[in-house]
Amino acid sequence: MIAALYNAVDGKNTSDLGEFLADDLRFQLGNFDEVRGKDAVLETNEAFFQIIDRMTHRIDGTWAQGDDIICKGEVHYKRLDQSELSLPFATVLRMKSGLIQDYQIYVDVTPL
Repeated sequence: MIAALYNAVDGKNTSDLGEFLADDLRFQLGNFDEVRGKDAVLETNEAFFQIIDRMTHRIDGTWAQGDDIICKGEVHYKRLDQSELSLPFATVLRMKSGLIQDYQIYVDVTPL
């Protein structure tokens, strides 16, 4: 599930990303305000996708217990000016009925 989720994210494909999300999810990226609801989360992700050329996530570890999944790794960004940046990240997911109910990404995107 994590590999497929990050394939959708790395492909900047909100349509595929939406297949993983519950309608009433909560999403938060770094220190940005949280966003609630699938449509709003997809709009937020689409806006973020527009400020970068591409990104690639490397997953270094995944842990699951009950309805919670945690993964950590490194995300490599290529900016619109073609400069590049890699940052460590961790994501905490809470699942409900096979969909992401709570999606928290810990990353400092300030340098981006």
